[in-house]
Amino acid sequence: MRKSACLLLVLALLPCLLAAANPSMLRKLPDTPQITGGEPLPEVQIAFPPYPSPLTNATDIIGDTVTVGSTWYDYQHNGQIGRMIAKDAQGYIHIVWTRGEDQTSSLRHVYYNTIEPSGYVTYGTLGTPVESSMNGGYTNIALDSTGRPYVAFHQLTSSSSLKHSAVAVDLLPPFGAFLTYEVPWQNGQDREIIWPRIAMKHDGQFFVISRENGTDTQNWALGTFDPGTLQVAYTDPVLAEPASSICNCTGASRVSNKLSVAYTATAFPSLGWTDHGSDIHYMIDPDGINLNLDDWLNLTSFLPPDTSFYPDTMLAEGDTLRAYADCDVFVDQNNFTHLTFTTIMYFTIEGGLTYWNCSQIYTWSEQYPEEFHVVARAWDPTNYVHCGGWNFQVQRPSLGQEPNTGYLYCMYQKFDVDTTHLSQFNGQSGWGMPSGEICISVSTDGGRTWSVGTNVTNTITPNLAPPGLCQSETFPSMAEQVDDYCHITYNYDYDAGSFLQTEGTITLNRIVYHRVPTGAIATIPLMHDSPLHVEHLTGVAHDPKPEHLPIRITLQQNVPNPFNPSTTISYQLPAVSHVSLKVYDTSGRFVMTLADGLQSAGNHEVIFEGPKLASGIYLAILEAGNFTAVQKMVLLK
Repeated sequence: MRKSACLLLVLALLPCLLAAANPSMLRKLPDTPQITGGEPLPEVQIAFPPYPSPLTNATDIIGDTVTVGSTWYDYQHNGQIGRMIAKDAQGYIHIVWTRGEDQTSSLRHVYYNTIEPSGYVTYGTLGTPVESSMNGGYTNIALDSTGRPYVAFHQLTSSSSLKHSAVAVDLLPPFGAFLTYEVPWQNGQDREIIWPRIAMKHDGQFFVISRENGTDTQNWALGTFDPGTLQVAYTDPVLAEPASSICNCTGASRVSNKLSVAYTATAFPSLGWTDHGSDIHYMIDPDGINLNLDDWLNLTSFLPPDTSFYPDTMLAEGDTLRAYADCDVFVDQNNFTHLTFTTIMYFTIEGGLTYWNCSQIYTWSEQYPEEFHVVARAWDPTNYVHCGGWNFQVQRPSLGQEPNTGYLYCMYQKFDVDTTHLSQFNGQSGWGMPSGEICISVSTDGGRTWSVGTNVTNTITPNLAPPGLCQSETFPSMAEQVDDYCHITYNYDYDAGSFLQTEGTITLNRIVYHRVPTGAIATIPLMHDSPLHVEHLTGVAHDPKPEHLPIRITLQQNVPNPFNPSTTISYQLPAVSHVSLKVYDTSGRFVMTLADGLQSAGNHEVIFEGPKLASGIYLAILEAGNFTAVQKMVLLK
């Protein structure tokens, strides 16, 4: 597009932008969303606005809120949410969401809004559509170094009967003049590749990872936008290992081209347990170019059930934690990858879930690869309040960092399971639903300790609240960029529970931007850590079977020994570790590096080749965390 054409487009958009501008600054008052037309869904209850003002806690919110949009479609994502909000270097806040245009949600589109540094909301309380497809939604956002928004979503167009992932690029940031570029089809085949996540590399290339509906195989591609030609050049899409649930996430470094990806994978699939939960698999690619999504590391490596421990059912269960359907990836300013994920209580031998709403959120960092730390915990086995489909009491973590202090912040959702705070019983679910709250925790030491989360919404749903009186914050997302504030967005649901899960009534909900002063987030008290893995008691008659995870780091004698010209070195890791395996001669001179980097738990083998080396004794030195081991190897020609 020529510069003159761009100018004409700006001039054409300007009256609409000025008319939609919101003259008010950030505020706490709940706005009543506008109503659009449409026919009711059959056999589903609908509550129309205006809704009553909240009865309590209108002034207990920490920070400021403003309405940036609305939606009849209360569902934003299945499982993992990803980034729906970002802040650019100029101070603009960019927010995207899925908007159901009417109470049937037969018209569904991706919407966008910005908040200017002055606090003005560019498109008022409505937002502006990103795409013009037949059905769009399930969106994420990333920004390049200039602040240009790249919005990922899936859409249905007239060219296919299947939905496809796409990326819309703002031609005139931050005005929201989007042009959509569909991710290429796999080998030209019309396959339903949906639920995308997007991250922006340091060099301006964006990365999109999606899922194929039905097979759950992952699909990724890299794209580059040329502002001169207004074209996007994609690499050929690549298929990778299936995920066990609708959960894949990606993060990119702001100081290098490092890309990190994580997702949930079926735990111990070879054992034949019909229900066995998930592990977290991940990949870290330092340059963001040579991506190989089949080269995964197992972060959690949960211990499987082992019936040989009977009659001790506790030991036979193995690990009773399992990763659920959400995790978040973040690369900090020092180029370390951080992962946070939700775990639930899962008792395989006893038939699956035992405690409906118990859950914990853990974090892990590349800087301290042998450590897992607790961000949030919800543990009350006596409480049987159902949090709804895809939901547990603490969940949906989202990470960010304040650059000046280096503090890490983790925002998450927590359900209020107080039985006197449930919504009105409804005919669909048959029970009252708990409302969501938003909490933020902070780590001042790189993720090794976390404060008890601060509730920043502090809303209470009245007992048996009818539609319109519920105060439920759902589907939260936090910007990676933290300054004096944590910047978050969420869906303010006027009736707890999602009608897509046959829970609750259809209401016209608000999309909220919420900025929380970092100074209002308590740094103490600290959360008490609990182990991710079961700790077998000493003195047990036998250890876990050898085909299960090792219980300690070991370096085996190379085989064969003596050798000529090659030999195999084996070692075992009980957990994800940063491994260095190097070879020296007996005078201490370095010979070669056989391994250097993060490796998953389990058994590992490397080949040492010596055809160009002289006969003699060589030393294999393994370092993993604080562990060091040495083995002598004899090359005999």
